[in-house]
Amino acid sequence: CIVCGEPASGYNFDRLTCESCKAFFRRNALKPRDKIKACNRGGGCAIEGNQRKHCPSCRLEKCLAVGM
Repeated sequence: CIVCGEPASGYNFDRLTCESCKAFFRRNALKPRDKIKACNRGGGCAIEGNQRKHCPSCRLEKCLAVGM
């Protein structure tokens, strides 16, 4: 997966992603930014493997940064 590094299931939203990141992006992409919990660390959290669920704000930023 281009977002979290886990094995990808296929192309979703024009990028090679896993099912978890696909579902996360589908749930959160259209939400207003103020409805997504802000990063406690000021951004730039590691979105890899099991850590991908720790910071929804940084995960969404990474999804957008890779072009989803």
